[in-house]
Amino acid sequence: MRKIILIFLLISFVNVSYTQVDLAERELLLNQKLDALRLAKSDEEMDSLNLIFKNEMLSFLKLEGAFTYSITKLKTVALLDSPDKLVRIVNWNLEYSDMSYSYCAYVMKWDEDKEEVKIIELIDKLDPYTAKPEGVIDAKNWYGALYYKILPIEYNGKTEYTLLGWDGGTSDSNFKIIDVLTFVGNTAKLGSPLFKQKNSFSKRIVFEYADKSTMSLKYDEQLNRIVYDHLSPEVPSLKGVYSYYVPDFSYDAFVWEEDSWLLKEDVIAINKAGDDKKKTVYVLDEKTGELKEKKLQNEWVNPADPNKKNDIGHVARTPESEAINLEENNDEPKIKRNRRDRRNPNGLSVTTGKYKPKKRHKR
Repeated sequence: MRKIILIFLLISFVNVSYTQVDLAERELLLNQKLDALRLAKSDEEMDSLNLIFKNEMLSFLKLEGAFTYSITKLKTVALLDSPDKLVRIVNWNLEYSDMSYSYCAYVMKWDEDKEEVKIIELIDKLDPYTAKPEGVIDAKNWYGALYYKILPIEYNGKTEYTLLGWDGGTSDSNFKIIDVLTFVGNTAKLGSPLFKQKNSFSKRIVFEYADKSTMSLKYDEQLNRIVYDHLSPEVPSLKGVYSYYVPDFSYDAFVWEEDSWLLKEDVIAINKAGDDKKKTVYVLDEKTGELKEKKLQNEWVNPADPNKKNDIGHVARTPESEAINLEENNDEPKIKRNRRDRRNPNGLSVTTGKYKPKKRHKR
């Protein structure tokens, strides 16, 4: 009996070894196609080579073991695995000569009941000069983005996945996106009414900001919230022209509470206690797709500038301080304050899509 078990284990080990070798060899061949794609000299050549690469990628992902295989050679392809190990997103972008972008993605979903992997292609159908959709969309009508964070959440008795993404947009604007990925049978949907702002709900959140600027949008695991730079126009006269919006050194957040991402304004972005003053992290370069080192100053800077006469006047607060203030002011009479309307009626600096249309590259 012991010999039979040893033989079975040996056969299993050999099969796994051959599978890994095959995947490694196919990855090398795939990388050659990717290198050719990145060296394309025209938009037309890039589209043609991308079609070849996309088909080769699909064939690779269908191989046994590809769902858990660690892809290391494809430096300009983003690989994103969910913490619950049930979803993998393979994602890359194309940059055209007019500085507009298009995107490709395959979503892999492990079916626990059937013990098989389902592969769904996200097809970028949106012109970069058109406003991002507000409703639920299917995989065939994707807006296009590079995703860099995936968060499983429980909603209505099932698991949905919050996504953080980036879109290079156009030569004028970049975008950061918070969306929700859901699965229905063999299909994938994007958009879910989980984002609460005051008395309304949104199915996705889209931020537009100046191309010359950088916006932070990241998940704070300690406080279970998505923290991001608050955006304001460079000068008041440019209010509503989001290609001129930049971070104003204050922060807002979406906090997961009562089955929704609830907007909290003017929060403090806090680093973990006990960290060094500076720390090194590895981040995905938004335009090349490669990992790079980044030095971060590990201390909080007050968003209010005492030397600036017309400072925007945000009141930074933590979840703890909010509870204390609520307790202290519980018996005080309510006073109506005139707050400066620094954003659109929905409470967020979202894209309007009001640009001069340009011809979209065919893919």
